[in-house]
Amino acid sequence: MKSGFISTLNWTTSSLKSMSRLQTEIATTTAEISSGRQADVGLTLGVRTGQSVSLYATKASIDAQTQSNAFASNILSTSQTALSQVLTSANDFLSSLITGSSSSSDPETLVSEADGALSTLIDNLNTADGQRYVFGGTNSSVAPMVAYEDGPETAVIDAFTTAFGVDPSDSSVSAISADDMSDFLDGAFADLFSDPGWGNTWSNASDQALTSQVSSSSSRLEISTTANTSGMRNLTMALTMVAKLGTANLSTEARAVVIDKATELAGASVAQITTESANLGVTQTRIESANSVLSSAGSLVDTQITDLEGVDTAEAKTKLDNLTTQLEMSYSTTATLMQLSLLDYA
Repeated sequence: MKSGFISTLNWTTSSLKSMSRLQTEIATTTAEISSGRQADVGLTLGVRTGQSVSLYATKASIDAQTQSNAFASNILSTSQTALSQVLTSANDFLSSLITGSSSSSDPETLVSEADGALSTLIDNLNTADGQRYVFGGTNSSVAPMVAYEDGPETAVIDAFTTAFGVDPSDSSVSAISADDMSDFLDGAFADLFSDPGWGNTWSNASDQALTSQVSSSSSRLEISTTANTSGMRNLTMALTMVAKLGTANLSTEARAVVIDKATELAGASVAQITTESANLGVTQTRIESANSVLSSAGSLVDTQITDLEGVDTAEAKTKLDNLTTQLEMSYSTTATLMQLSLLDYA
């Protein structure tokens, strides 16, 4: 007959091991219920783990494209808001020019309106979204338009003085003939708004607008316009000639030349800026379509990931309840064993 070694430790060791296993399973099951996916995907999927990695890479690509489109949409929205304000101001100015062609109109009122509209235009073209100047093109880190008094004013006065020998604020501008004014507007003055005069005097913007690729299969699309477009230059030129060339003091004939030229330029700018806004609207529509496709693709990938890694939460809850019951029973058994003593067998 062989005798065995009996101790309280031997009696409780098995129960303690069972408790440790149950606690681990409870923690794992709880995590699965919380996340909705297998706690150890690699262990569960085995050779299919590569499929899971591929799906997550696809989802990351979709998320990155969605974020890029959100960035593009923000720039487009900011640009469109500013362009809308520019167009409203341009149309109002054009209406005033048409009215101002009447000999009974007050030229001082027109000059004042043009001066205010020029400041507003510069402010609108210097619109920023908090990170970049949206009309700066690829040179978006600096304000695209120079304030009139910080450079353009000197250039305009110098050109005027060179042409007529008098400052535009001098009342003697009334002696300037209509033909001379027409030559000046089409010559030295126009040079300030074409290259290289425009870049040297008015603008820090790049000719290249900001672009973005809205889907993996699309080419890059322009998501803004720049301060260097013909529409912006023409509008700036029209406002400047009315506001800054002594228009109120010019002879009736010379003033008519200025107003007619400004009307021509303002009308052209309205059409050009409207086209720019429409083109950005097309890009906005394409982004919305791309986002719809991305959303559907993302939902499909999420479904595939869930099918591959997901757990049945109802089944997991039942398992958790059973494990909890077993653990409570194990606690009870262990507590009973701990109360036993070898003295009971004496």
